[in-house]
Amino acid sequence: MSRENPFTRREYMQAATATAGLAAITGCLGGGGGGGESSWRSQELAAVPAEEYDALYEPSDEDETGETINHLTWTGYDASNVQDPFREQFDCDTQLDLFTSNPQAFNRLQSGEWEQFHQATFDMAWLPDLAEAELIRPLDYEEWEPYTFDKYIDMFTKDEGYAYAFLNEDDYSFDLDGTMYGVPQRFGWASFVVNKDAVNQADYSSYDAAWMEDYEVGVYDLMFWAIQIIMLREGIDPYKEHTDEEVEQVRQATFDLFDNAKTLLPDFASMNQAMKSGEIDIGFISGSWINGTLRRGGDLQFEAHVPEEGGVIWVETTCMMKGDQPTASDNYLAYMQQGETAKNLMWPTSGGTNAVPHQTAIDELNDEQREVLRIDEIPDIVDNSVFYTGVPDLEKFEPIWREAKSRI
Repeated sequence: MSRENPFTRREYMQAATATAGLAAITGCLGGGGGGGESSWRSQELAAVPAEEYDALYEPSDEDETGETINHLTWTGYDASNVQDPFREQFDCDTQLDLFTSNPQAFNRLQSGEWEQFHQATFDMAWLPDLAEAELIRPLDYEEWEPYTFDKYIDMFTKDEGYAYAFLNEDDYSFDLDGTMYGVPQRFGWASFVVNKDAVNQADYSSYDAAWMEDYEVGVYDLMFWAIQIIMLREGIDPYKEHTDEEVEQVRQATFDLFDNAKTLLPDFASMNQAMKSGEIDIGFISGSWINGTLRRGGDLQFEAHVPEEGGVIWVETTCMMKGDQPTASDNYLAYMQQGETAKNLMWPTSGGTNAVPHQTAIDELNDEQREVLRIDEIPDIVDNSVFYTGVPDLEKFEPIWREAKSRI
């Protein structure tokens, strides 16, 4: 079987933007940003040159609202060096509710918890679902471009074809010409982690290394990402409906992986510990979030490697919830896009380290930070990977994973 990954980033982009999305919604609230009379005076945003962004971001007396902004998001965003400057400058509190599962967080919002939040940060594949459920509001691209897309590295700009913040409002598929519904904030990749001191380089050039008897393999009990990586190894597009033959192919590959594995690991902290102690040589799956606890500690031999079959790129994207917004909500979203904030989010005082696609922040990283985050490798990793846009028939693979776990 050929292991060549046929789904390059640019080829998949064309397919994703052409794929029909979810049913159209009616009545989604909002216009530009936070709603109401924002202290950013939205009519002025579009006229601000990108180079004047940091100068504009200076709170005035009218910005000190004493409000609280509630943000549903991931670990790292709550770090003191990320949140405290905003709280102090705007006399505005922020409350962050952290989650670890997109589906669980979506279900919380859909069940009525959306009323508790002003902003939410999901992987970008959930934007169509959030819009279809009328949970989020559109953003005005012309207003936000100076604060967001004008600051991004090239691969995240509209000119380079980054469509995953924009939705066609007829069918809510990703569409470069569509309406902006989110702001990309942090990104990384899912693949597998290898101890480069223990695994032969020629072997870890393919995911096949995790199926080899030569190495001690630990499987992280995270079916959602693992199934996608197994599909890439098998040369199967993860983001379409799958035939019975493809499901069976994934079943056999999954069983073979578990038959070869030494241990099943309940979380990535356990996997990191198993890597650190030498109990395992390969962790399947892992991703760039491995950097936060191993590489940042100086153990650069542990690498979330993207082999020839490619990895899966996820992009955390912040959305404005429907409903009433504090007057400082636009300020908070703009603050999270500021260069210094983006840098701190890449190197937080708590939580893992992941890349942020802001050029000014990346330019300010020192050599150690660039090496830990693997900044110089990211263009090649992205070009050799696919952007996660949702597995439409994930339920077909859940029984396979449960059965496979019993084989260890």
